[in-house]
Amino acid sequence: MVQELSELEKIQDICSQVSEAIASELNLDVEIVDSRLKRIAGTGKYRDRVGMYLNEDGVVYSEVIKTGRGIAVKVAGEEEICKRCYKHDACEEKAEVSAPIIDNGKVFGVIGLVCFTDEQKQHLIERLPAHKIFIEKMARLLASSSIEAKLREEERLFTQEIMLLIDKMPDPVIAIERDGKVLHINASARKLLNMESWQTSTIADWPGLAFLQDVISTQREIEERELFINLNDEEKPFLVSAYPMTFEKKVFGAMAILRPMAKFHQLFYDMTQPHDKIGLDNFVGVSKPIMDLKERVYRVAKSRSTVLITGESGTGKEILARAIHYSSERKDKPFITVNCGAIPDNLLESELFGYEEGAFTGAKKGGKPGKFEMADGGTIFLDEIGDMPIHLQVKLLRVLQDKEIERLGSSRTRKIDVRVIAATNNNIEEKVKKGEFREDLYYRLNVIPLNIPPLRERLEDLEPLIDYFIKKYSKLLSKNIAGIIPEALELLEGYSWPGNVRELENTIEYAINMEESPVIHTSSLPEKFKSSLAGSSAIGDNTMDMRNAEKHLICKALKRYGMSYKGKVKAADELGIGIATLYRKIREYSIDLSK
Repeated sequence: MVQELSELEKIQDICSQVSEAIASELNLDVEIVDSRLKRIAGTGKYRDRVGMYLNEDGVVYSEVIKTGRGIAVKVAGEEEICKRCYKHDACEEKAEVSAPIIDNGKVFGVIGLVCFTDEQKQHLIERLPAHKIFIEKMARLLASSSIEAKLREEERLFTQEIMLLIDKMPDPVIAIERDGKVLHINASARKLLNMESWQTSTIADWPGLAFLQDVISTQREIEERELFINLNDEEKPFLVSAYPMTFEKKVFGAMAILRPMAKFHQLFYDMTQPHDKIGLDNFVGVSKPIMDLKERVYRVAKSRSTVLITGESGTGKEILARAIHYSSERKDKPFITVNCGAIPDNLLESELFGYEEGAFTGAKKGGKPGKFEMADGGTIFLDEIGDMPIHLQVKLLRVLQDKEIERLGSSRTRKIDVRVIAATNNNIEEKVKKGEFREDLYYRLNVIPLNIPPLRERLEDLEPLIDYFIKKYSKLLSKNIAGIIPEALELLEGYSWPGNVRELENTIEYAINMEESPVIHTSSLPEKFKSSLAGSSAIGDNTMDMRNAEKHLICKALKRYGMSYKGKVKAADELGIGIATLYRKIREYSIDLSK
């Protein structure tokens, strides 16, 4: 088994230099042994015995190590302590003076001045007090060197542990030494700084990290403070935490954790926003205008260009905006919505662009990011853009032109990468003519215009929308409703739908709440639909309604899947009945789709 090095072995070079220097200065030989009586350094006759153990002939040094006190032997071999040594009758030394290498009661070894000639002995005896003081100082020097070496080794091991810890951290972390030399950079920080080879780097290579020198000089931590850091010629905001690194109460460096603010915005978005990713499949419709609209959306979804969606209230402008976002390359980034008409004018600016601490009375400590910052890398949907105040239209124009924003109370601009999708149910061109909307902003927004026609102009979309909402709210409300009877459908088809798709959705949700049978009847519709039946026999017998509705649903399913056996299996599965029941119902209602 490999024996661990003693404290003096770890500074053997220093021991050798000290012993040679003393020997040269005093014309005496020097010997240094560790606490295990292993010779670490020596001059004269002992130079060739370095590395050997004294064992039984180390009686004097054993006593020094045991007691922690120096011993002077004026006549070697004849003094009382010498008689305990087996070589006392043939001792090659004439005299010696030794001192313990000691610190805080711990003896690391012994340093001795040794005489091999009568001349050396006379010189030693004549100046014994001075030599004792001198050798004690040298012993303290070696003890200090040993302690410093131990501390350096412990610091090295401590630093290695820090580097291992830094490497395991997912956030970008950089550590520097007191002199500004980079101590370590983990993989995330190397990627952030675009620097793979960093071993000879200093803090001067990244001026944006100069705050680390302040952390070292002031020994003050930085705790999650937003700082702008210029890295790779681009200034970006980071949430920074920085700490002085200390060992044995001494600061030897500092480390910083650099978390991009965009990462926190994404995390906040992921935690607070719905995770349903709405695609074009959620924008239901089979009419030509809707199919043409979907085709255009497919083409523009990959683009970065600004989109302006127009259409009456309730036509589904936000759903279309979400479909554009989730069909784009930004689908994994935030989709942030702002209703420009629902937020008071005095709050809308801070909501969109954020504010700095102290920007106004009641401003949150540390400031607050705006919706544009939250949407960085993704899409922002500005609904009811026609209601935006004129003074904010100027700031929005700057965002579209320069791709940068400025928080309230700040003079610093922040670069952002946000796609803007705006929507309105107003006639923007009329507002431009009246001076209520900036013409230059209108043209900036209207790069890709998309118009959603009202529901009354595309009644062929009514039935697919009804089916979609029946499935949605049956599941949501834990109801087993599979369709709607023809009479109820006719009532819905005859309505003008001023509230468009939103009104239709609310109508179906209401009907499913009211309905107790497997299909929606006219009796389950809101009162405004029932009133149109006053004085008529449209409602009819409820039993007949149910039979007609059942036949209608079966025919619809068979038309969808076909009259083959596999088609009937699929139809029965959709209807929630067995295949035998389906065959019985086909016979009962004399269903023949070939006619």
